Amino acid sequence: MISPYPVVAAIDFGTHGTGYAWTEVGDESGPGPARLTMQIREQWPGTLGHYPKDLSAVLLDPSGQPAAWGHEAGEEWARRCEEGDQQGYTYAQGFKMALRPGAMLTMSSLGDQAASIDTPAKAYPLVVAYLRRMYRITLEEIEGSGYLERQIRWCLTIPAIWDDAEKQLMRDAAVEAGMPAEQDRLILAREPEAAALYCQIHLARVIAARDEDGTAELTRSGSRFMVVDCGGGTVDITAYRVAPADSGERRRLIEIGKVSGGKIGSEFINQAFADRVLTDRLGGPQVVERIRRERPHALRELMQHWESGKIAVTATMDAAGRLTIDRPVYVPLPRAVDPLISDETRARLRGFPGGSESRIVVSPEEVRVLFDTVLKSLAELVEQQLKEMRNRDGAPDGPERLLLVGGLSSSPYLKQRLLAHFGDGVVMMRTTEPAAAVLRGAVLLGYDPELIISRRSRYTYGCAVVWDFEPGRDPVSKRIYDPEGNAKCSNRFMIFVRNGDTVETGSVEEPKSFSPLYADMKSVVFQFFRTLTEQPRYIDEPGCEAIGTLTVELGSAMTLPLAQRNVLVHLGFGDAEISVRAVNQHSGQELDTTLRFDGGY
Repeated sequence: MISPYPVVAAIDFGTHGTGYAWTEVGDESGPGPARLTMQIREQWPGTLGHYPKDLSAVLLDPSGQPAAWGHEAGEEWARRCEEGDQQGYTYAQGFKMALRPGAMLTMSSLGDQAASIDTPAKAYPLVVAYLRRMYRITLEEIEGSGYLERQIRWCLTIPAIWDDAEKQLMRDAAVEAGMPAEQDRLILAREPEAAALYCQIHLARVIAARDEDGTAELTRSGSRFMVVDCGGGTVDITAYRVAPADSGERRRLIEIGKVSGGKIGSEFINQAFADRVLTDRLGGPQVVERIRRERPHALRELMQHWESGKIAVTATMDAAGRLTIDRPVYVPLPRAVDPLISDETRARLRGFPGGSESRIVVSPEEVRVLFDTVLKSLAELVEQQLKEMRNRDGAPDGPERLLLVGGLSSSPYLKQRLLAHFGDGVVMMRTTEPAAAVLRGAVLLGYDPELIISRRSRYTYGCAVVWDFEPGRDPVSKRIYDPEGNAKCSNRFMIFVRNGDTVETGSVEEPKSFSPLYADMKSVVFQFFRTLTEQPRYIDEPGCEAIGTLTVELGSAMTLPLAQRNVLVHLGFGDAEISVRAVNQHSGQELDTTLRFDGGY
């Protein structure tokens, strides 16, 4: 259903960079998703070029308040380090990933401060602060065009691999940052899903990634494709099939893959370069640390040179199908590091083929090893997804289509490695704007959430109930008795949806009716669980996780016989989050919310 709000705005909050875009929706007839005119910011303070995202970084002053953002935060921190004026200041970058418990952050080229942000509790206030900044910038621009805040629907991107607890934290952070709390006004969009919408609807024809000329269609009914979102901190993968056009001529998508991915984004290649190559070439970790501490501007410049060289890497395939990287990557050394490098290091730099005192030579073999930090795992994930597509949706009618988005999708070597691995079984595709695909697609999803027809459940979801005790099957330890003396089994798992089930967008499962077990219970407390098991029997089986609770007061229903004090529970699974609605059948009172997950910080 097209957004009832005149404006849709999206914020793509990434590990490396963050940007925003917005569009006017118009009247109910709408311009159609392919004809929306999107406003997107492509120039940010502290940069000279055009790019749809600012750096996801913040500099905090001694009181803990933001002193600078994005690229300007990096520049200001570097200046303070070189002038010895960083006392009490903290620089943080890449902190979004720490919302996922146990996350290991990549190296910040400007210091170790970001490395200490390794728990949700430490990352959460930074996420709130950065989202507040982006929200206010976006809102100011939209209000400058004559709209009011209440006229805006917001869409916020999240990694597809995030679990329910991380989604909950992101929603909480967004609301604390000032964004609306209403479910209909704040939508969470999975990143590869948004990219798929942009490529399939807004730019229906994408550039074929093979060397031959031509384009590939993503609009034909029944065609399917895999989205490989190669971001800075994560890689997210899933697959879709194009549904037949509906009465409004919309070409919508059905999720047929199973969300997969991991913390193997582009920044991990950069981390490997810093850990292995810089440490080796510059004389050891102590030298690199000294440069980081005393010459952060120089280290920042050095890493930028590596990033440019990394994206330009190409390879040649021999007759046996083996890839050889064509040439080394040359990384110029900034003059500012000269005083920190020993004569022995200079001689070592000169000793490499093509080397000199003024640059680092990264050999083709070293480049291959660095890329393998990510690409080996990436190829395995793609292979798993291809198997899942075939198991779920049958054999393809031709080569599978792989749609690459995200910053690393600009790499020719990434394309070549995947083609070498999968051969003629795949066709690679990339959009003309890979860095903005998720952002623009999030606007489309906010415009019409039903452009995604259905998704697949990653878990089996249900709640704890008390059911009849089955002798010989249920353990005696779970046997309890109701007031009439009937044997009951506690801690049973009532299933609402199973792992792998397809659920339609906005769908609500058939309501289930519950009543209290004892007459003096004035409320019914629902405990919700999830598990990877398709047919769990008990909530305390291995792998079952408690994910939330919901309490419904019985109120006037207490005057009814016990068996008539019914509460109906509806769970909705078709969106990026799980919604729950409980209804007291006697009073008609409803409690409508998104499940609160207990796995927060």
